[in-house]
Amino acid sequence: MARKVRIFVKDSSQHVILKSLDKLAIFRDESDYRAFTTILKESSANNDLAVHAYVLMPHYFEFLATPSNEDALSKFMQSLGRKYVGYFNKKYNRTGTIWEGRYKSSLVENDKFLFDVMIYIEKLAPREHLFSSIYKNLYNKKDDLVSYHGLYKKLGFTDEQRVQKYSALFNSKTDKSEFIATCLEKQSITGSLEFIRNLEIIVGMSLSLKERGRPKKDHIEKGKKMYKNLAILDKEKHKELKINPLTDLNFAKSVTHIPVLASEVSQVGELFPIVFTADESASLIAVVSLGSDSLAITADGKWITSYVPSYLRKYPFSLASTKENPQQKVILIDEDSSLFSKSKGKQLFKKDGEKSETLEHAITFLTSYDTQMSVTQNVVKIISQSGILEDREISVGEGDEKKVLVNGFKVVDREKLNALSDDILADWVRKGIMTMIDAHLKSLNNIGTLFEIAQKRQS
Repeated sequence: MARKVRIFVKDSSQHVILKSLDKLAIFRDESDYRAFTTILKESSANNDLAVHAYVLMPHYFEFLATPSNEDALSKFMQSLGRKYVGYFNKKYNRTGTIWEGRYKSSLVENDKFLFDVMIYIEKLAPREHLFSSIYKNLYNKKDDLVSYHGLYKKLGFTDEQRVQKYSALFNSKTDKSEFIATCLEKQSITGSLEFIRNLEIIVGMSLSLKERGRPKKDHIEKGKKMYKNLAILDKEKHKELKINPLTDLNFAKSVTHIPVLASEVSQVGELFPIVFTADESASLIAVVSLGSDSLAITADGKWITSYVPSYLRKYPFSLASTKENPQQKVILIDEDSSLFSKSKGKQLFKKDGEKSETLEHAITFLTSYDTQMSVTQNVVKIISQSGILEDREISVGEGDEKKVLVNGFKVVDREKLNALSDDILADWVRKGIMTMIDAHLKSLNNIGTLFEIAQKRQS
């Protein structure tokens, strides 16, 4: 069975569980619990991992934490597991592991599910259970292991206010335990569909739980438009695979909008409007269609201007973090891409199985794109949170004759932008955010260009 791909998103929490082997009692007395918590404190501090909620049960350990970097969680788990096994085996005169296997984890959309997951964890044990974060989060008792999450701190200006509001959440009738448990068991994302779709754009692969229900037909088709058959690149399976130059972009002919990096807004925006998606987790895109096929790709498969967006140039490759070591990346390929061949093109692997220069160049590009996309998402988040975006649509006709061609996107409102505090605007100028916004606003003039291109195509 293929291993799940672990996804790391900066400042996002992870819901994690580590179970004992064959329901072995790993905490047999109070001293075991205390030894484990001591190791927990050391491991979390040494690996820059902030624990927000936890519970120690006789057969498992479950917690919610925010890792500071891609490998913080895996290193934390390795350190914790190894040290406690040493303690346990020495005390009980045994050998071998005490763990069922690798830990399970679920990335959490903090804004929507942080408190739900915290409460889920703290309700796993009776309230009088000593080894749980409930004593700090709900009763304001001292627990050096727990670090308050930023959202918890925003519950109030004093500890008493925070406890009062958290208590109200804790005792509310809202129950998302089944959803949370399913996400953890299947190691899927504990988040909204909008949050998941935004991540899917970044990693270029499906991250949704199939149990959520069959998507609408148009969603399925959109998911298949660019990447048709993603698979992890394997030096044995794909040792004879060759790749040809990217000269035909018809693989993206049906793509109606293209994800754009902050660094390329000016270039892509020379001909196409650059806008923000209206999702809860906004992203930056170029609108290249008025509802049908892409207007950016010519009949012979060429991009209509000299600059081709990075999102297309990385095809047929994609990149994702691995499950066992988030710092390590998995290379994904579209096995159905016409760019691949076994008879012509440049080899992906050398005869000895090492990466070819061609593949190395592709990986370098993917890594750079991944880094720049993270920067872009951070910039978009800042702009979105400032409240300066307004809904917009592209339509034709008026009144009863009006027909909406494109909707579900937002643009910067100039008045709201100018009303921002001087210190905010100055900070945005220093960070280059204003340069991007100026290019975005200028690109909106190209909404008319879309109609001009469409008209020429029809004539």
